[in-house]
Amino acid sequence: MKNINSLRVSHRNQHQPNPNADYVLYWMSINRRLHYNFALEYAVAWANKLGKPLLIYEGLSCNIPWASDRTHTFLIEGMQEHHEFCLNNNINFYSYIEKKPSEGAGLVENLASNACMIIADEYPVYIIKPYNRLMAKRVNIPWVTIDSNGLIPMNATDKAPYSAFVFRRQMQKLFLQCYEHPPEQNPLEQLKNTTKINLPTSFLQKYPDASDLYTNIPELVSTLQIDHEVHPVTTPGTRQAALKQLDDFVEHRLHRYHEERNDPDLNMVSGLSPWLHYGKVSAYEVVKATLSQQPKDWDTSKITYQNGSRPGFFGGHPYIDAFLDELITWRETGFHFCHHTSNYDRFDSLPDWAIETLETHASDTREYQYTLEEFEQAMTHDPLWNAAQRQLVRDGIIHNYLRMLWGKKILEWSESPRIALQIMIELNNKYSIDGRDPNSYSGIFWILGRFDRPWGPERPIFGKIRYMTSDSTLKKVKLKNYLKEYSRF
Repeated sequence: MKNINSLRVSHRNQHQPNPNADYVLYWMSINRRLHYNFALEYAVAWANKLGKPLLIYEGLSCNIPWASDRTHTFLIEGMQEHHEFCLNNNINFYSYIEKKPSEGAGLVENLASNACMIIADEYPVYIIKPYNRLMAKRVNIPWVTIDSNGLIPMNATDKAPYSAFVFRRQMQKLFLQCYEHPPEQNPLEQLKNTTKINLPTSFLQKYPDASDLYTNIPELVSTLQIDHEVHPVTTPGTRQAALKQLDDFVEHRLHRYHEERNDPDLNMVSGLSPWLHYGKVSAYEVVKATLSQQPKDWDTSKITYQNGSRPGFFGGHPYIDAFLDELITWRETGFHFCHHTSNYDRFDSLPDWAIETLETHASDTREYQYTLEEFEQAMTHDPLWNAAQRQLVRDGIIHNYLRMLWGKKILEWSESPRIALQIMIELNNKYSIDGRDPNSYSGIFWILGRFDRPWGPERPIFGKIRYMTSDSTLKKVKLKNYLKEYSRF
């Protein structure tokens, strides 16, 4: 049987490697980690095969959508961590931070001119997907993208899953095969040729290495032409911070996750989404750490196919079933959907029943109606909704359960469902530290019926779309401390 990880490899053009070039290039764009990274592992293997050194490139543009102090600070902290690791381990690492729009134009093509081939990250949304397609046409060497996003390779499915249940059935069939073929923990230890690469002086004059800029990250960020109104969060953008968060969750909160995750006051969620989004920690690592908490007599033989049913699949603690279903099934349903759906971020990608019912009720009278600016500034009549929006603006996250209510109310209080969608995408991607992610689009479009089913009775504005209220939420979950914490900006 072919190793399932072969499905992670996508050849974006038909060129052959240039054996006379200086190095193999790995462009690390979204899975920004040096451990448990299939793309880095693949790049090391090709460098060894060609007998060449490896150059790791990590860059950051200032004219990408929703670029802000928040996203840039988080990413630059990780770039600094990579610079120090590679410096201490004799690894060729080059980083570049663009200070004004288009300043870095042509950089990758320049690096490609001296490369045998280019390995890049596969990603199904945002600017990375179209960039990979464009660059594969611009270079005359192989442009290969590697899927290091989740446990189940996106090419393991042949169409977009229309529900989490459908994807869960496939996941349960593939889980053991994927789990038992993990990424290497330290792929750079396998690199044979560590010859130092000296980039041309003319290149560095035009695209100076960012290594000298990491001494004062706040000052650096303040000089960039990005949105300075979206302030950094206290969450560090490093792998070490991600591993600390993972350890803390597994040790102190995992065992309470299935019963208390929906209560904001208790905060039993993992909090890993920012680091998962930017690839600071791999899904495999999180799964492995979670399964380490199974009973002492547990092993993978306890895993049994459940035909898409969630309880009992992992054959141990119910809280492990609950958390891994969120981490694998729900998270990766979004990745696979976006991978197979070109218009994943458009209203027309909704199920037919959802489009029909929303358009039928698009002109229904709305008791309250707010603009994007009023939503952004938490100026609604609803204290709970305002608290969730303040958490998003201040901390870059919304508690998982309240994120659903947040979206449902935007649908209810917007001029139309299409405008509601635009507002949700704008606010989420502007402020959320884990925005611009397949999981983000899953959450936003779930509000409008994706991965859901018709619900009754039919209501004004919502039609057959699932309905939520602040009053019912206040009765279901613990919110006293949350409302106090986010009573003001």
